[in-house]
Amino acid sequence: MSYKVGQPVIVTQEDVNRVAIILDKFVVNKVTMYDILFENRSAMTMVNAVRSKQTYINKELTEKLCDTGTIVPTMNYMELLEADQLPIVRA
Repeated sequence: MSYKVGQPVIVTQEDVNRVAIILDKFVVNKVTMYDILFENRSAMTMVNAVRSKQTYINKELTEKLCDTGTIVPTMNYMELLEADQLPIVRA
């Protein structure tokens, strides 16, 4: 599954699940990678949805919680974009 910019996702990092939004999407060596912004306003770059990684987008939890509207992020991507408050995460 491919995620869209601004879409909320659940990111699993060292067995801890966190809510985030997609900031950017790009391809590296035929693998789709994402830049994400966590709810505590910290950002991470080059995250993908492969479970074998230590940090990954949890497809199952995202489908169950974010895609159904059960969990809604406290931050709004469009508001952050308009206010120019999105972090620059790639050099």
